[in-house]
Amino acid sequence: MNASGADGAQGGRVLLVDDDPAYGEYVRRVLTSGGFDVTHQPDAESALARVRAERWDLLITDIRLPGMNGLELLERVREAAPGLPVAVLTGHASVDYAVSALRGAAAEFLQKPVSRADLVGRATGLIKAGRAARKERAAALLAAASATPETARDREGVLPRPRTASEALADAPGDGARARSAPPG
Repeated sequence: MNASGADGAQGGRVLLVDDDPAYGEYVRRVLTSGGFDVTHQPDAESALARVRAERWDLLITDIRLPGMNGLELLERVREAAPGLPVAVLTGHASVDYAVSALRGAAAEFLQKPVSRADLVGRATGLIKAGRAARKERAAALLAAASATPETARDREGVLPRPRTASEALADAPGDGARARSAPPG
């Protein structure tokens, strides 16, 4: 894990959402030992507030949560922080949950219990992929913002110097010229 997170954590910043304090502590310890800076939230509402207020490298959420469930959280995170990788972690795995999570653009679907190596490995991969995608989006936005229509560029790729009013008048037709409003016929 060579990349450094936004706050200097080697693996990056992870927001964990799980209402089971014991399992949340397990996941926090595993990821912290893997070099991640982990914050644990017990419910989706408080996690969503943190997503809106802070920058995260990865969100890991349980599906069954009090109030808003993890799949609803996933949908709201897509609106609040597009591009933030989200892993859905659940002990209640079913095909319906997995399909819903993946349709909601979850980057990963993990079933509890997940091994230490698998958890750290997948978190690392998701964060690297998320950072690469952010860099690509930033480069594309920069390229789009600096792009000038080719019709306005000269051969060297530089915009021509604007013409002064006197230059424009010098190119205007003389006294004997007639303006035409229709093609000669």
